[in-house]
This record gives sequence, structure tokens and C-alpha cells, in this order.
Amino acid sequence: VGSRWWAPPGPAIPRALRHLERSRQGVSLSRFGAKVMKLCVLAAVPAAGLRLVSTREPTFNSPEKNDGIVYRHRQNNFQNMQYYGDFQIGTPGQTMSGIFDTGSFDLLVLSEKCTHCPADAKYDSSKSSTFVAEGTQQRHCYGSGCADTEINFETVTVGPLKASKQAFWEIIHHEIPVMDFARFQAIVGVGHSDSPSMDHPTMCQNFNIDEFAFCLEKGDGAPGWLYWGGEPHLHAQMAAMPVVAKNHWGAVLKQVGVRRTDGSTAVFDACKPTCSAIIDSGTSLIAMPKDQLRQLEKEIGHVASDCSNIDDLPTLTFNLGGNFFELPPRTYVVRTQSPRVDTSDSGLVKILTFQPKVEMKTVCMHSFFAMDQKTQHGPMWILGDPWLRHY
Repeated sequence: VGSRWWAPPGPAIPRALRHLERSRQGVSLSRFGAKVMKLCVLAAVPAAGLRLVSTREPTFNSPEKNDGIVYRHRQNNFQNMQYYGDFQIGTPGQTMSGIFDTGSFDLLVLSEKCTHCPADAKYDSSKSSTFVAEGTQQRHCYGSGCADTEINFETVTVGPLKASKQAFWEIIHHEIPVMDFARFQAIVGVGHSDSPSMDHPTMCQNFNIDEFAFCLEKGDGAPGWLYWGGEPHLHAQMAAMPVVAKNHWGAVLKQVGVRRTDGSTAVFDACKPTCSAIIDSGTSLIAMPKDQLRQLEKEIGHVASDCSNIDDLPTLTFNLGGNFFELPPRTYVVRTQSPRVDTSDSGLVKILTFQPKVEMKTVCMHSFFAMDQKTQHGPMWILGDPWLRHY
């Protein structure tokens, strides 16, 4: 689920731009509370991780914080494209699955009020004794469509963590096709925000969590893990950089380039002077402006559909917040299943008799897509799940 923004009812004018899963080689930690906000991603090699740090003062007063790892939360993996974990909402708790999204800070859930939504598990306020109605309607828009929502308050539980009177948005109508067949029924924002327009504390603020870890196992179909709470002993192994976005874990990106298999390198002016890059667990691929995608595709060259030339493709290089990172081809090339109709002699007979034989074939392609969005730091990139799986 890609980038998104929130807008009040009426004209669709964006007010705040927003963005809609363990091996020991991938851990991300973020900190937002007291005086700093961080996102850290730990890789297998020293100084290959990432920590985003903000020195801005917070706009909320958090009670006593939870120190250390509080809960190890499994994120189920569907085809390396959807990572989702369970949580409970209401009293008694109604179990729902949600994408835990570092690119947003709102909690959206499919509601029984959405009469056209086919999802089996939908939140029903009439079954909860802790539901508090507010009722203001808003519109959340995502890269894959928009949702009409209604803000209310409820008890939300993740493992041992509990938030009472948590603001959440019931989805009462949506135009997001993926939600009609997705494995999740909610979008759970775990991003930071110091926006003065925030009227209600985020779920992380209500949980008193000022640091968390987000990890994706590298194996095909392997789960991810969300560690609620921090691991301070890992901080020394990480690279730090300033957070430049008010509502996202975003850093300045520049000098995007490639290192070819023959050792030669090239830096193309994709980000001149700079771009803004958001680290986003809620985006399945890697997004960039259309013109920059064309440049990158030219530098990468053809990706064979059977992955036969994957070892001949270049490694991508990034200067992110003053730190240098690499993304090898086995990270940015994804394998997907595509239906193929059997056109052999026997297959043609079945086609003519309206009984086509369809086989699923593995197809390889790069994991980039185009999205044009401007920020004060230049064109926006989103470093989604392929990036997180590598780091």
C-alpha cells in the first residue's frame, strides 16, 4: 500500500502527506519521545544499519515510558508483499489483522458500517462496552485509493500493551481494491508526528513506547517481527542521520548510483541537489519519481523474466543522510507468480473446448514503481519492504 495523504471532507486538498515484514541481519529501531526520534535498521555488517534522529522537542507529554523489549510481535508474510500482525480492539477484544506501518500514525479499521466491504473480520462497535462515539467524518487517501472514515475512541491491545480511549478511524466506505482481498483489515500507524495539527495522541504515545524494532526475515515467505521497546546495546552498531520530515521517518537522499559487476561506478543526477527518502514498512516496493525511474531502468538494464541474468545486474548505491548504503540485485529483483496458459498441442485442444490449462509461472522483475510527489527536500522516494529485508 503506497503513499497517501489525509484530507477533510470536501475538496481533496492534501493537508498532511502520509504513507500507506527475522533474521539477525535485519532490525530496525525507532525512538520518539523525550527529546529524540529515531529509526534504526541493523544489518549484518557494522555501520550498515540506519538510525534516524530528530532533535525537535516533542509536542506531547508522555507518562513513564516502557524501557527494553516489551513484546515480540509476529508479522505474518503473504507473498513477500503483505506483512501483517494481530491486535485486539474493543471489550471484549475483537481480533483483527493490520499492517503495522512506519509511514503513518493513524489507526484505520474496516467497520461493520462499511456495507460493501467483503472482509470477514470487521470491527463491530455494538459488541464493545468501551466504544466511545465521536463521529466526525474524514477522508484518508492512499496511493491505491481513498477511504471515508469516522473517528471514534476504543480500547486497543497489542500483546501486553493496552491503550484506553485510543482514537481510531472506522472505514465506512473505501475505494482501495487491495482491501477487498487482502489478509489485513486495518492499517496501524507506528510513525512519529510532531505536527501541531494532531488532536489526539498516537497509539505509540498511548502505549508509552518511545523505541521499537522492525525486522524482516530474508527467507522467501518468512515472517517479520515488530519488537515493542528498544535494544540500546545495538545502537553503537548503527549509522545515524537527521529526521527531516515532521510526519515520517524521512532523511535526505542524494547521489543515487550504480556499481557494475566489472567494478565501474556511475552516479546519475536522480537527486540533484537532493531527494527526500521515507523508510516505510507499509510499502511493498520502492517508489521514486517517474523520470528518475526511467534513468534507473536505463542504468540497470533488462531484468530477465527467468532471473537468469540477476548476477549480471548492478548494485545500487545511496547516500542517505550522509551515510552510504548499497542494494544488491538479489534485493531489488522480486519473484512473482504469473498465470500462463498452456499453448502446446494438447493445451490448444483444451482452449478450443473451453478448458484452458493455466499454470503459475515465476516471473522476475525489479521492485521499483513510479510516484511523483514533491517535498521541501526535493522529489520523494519511498524505501519499502525490499530495503527493510536487506537491512
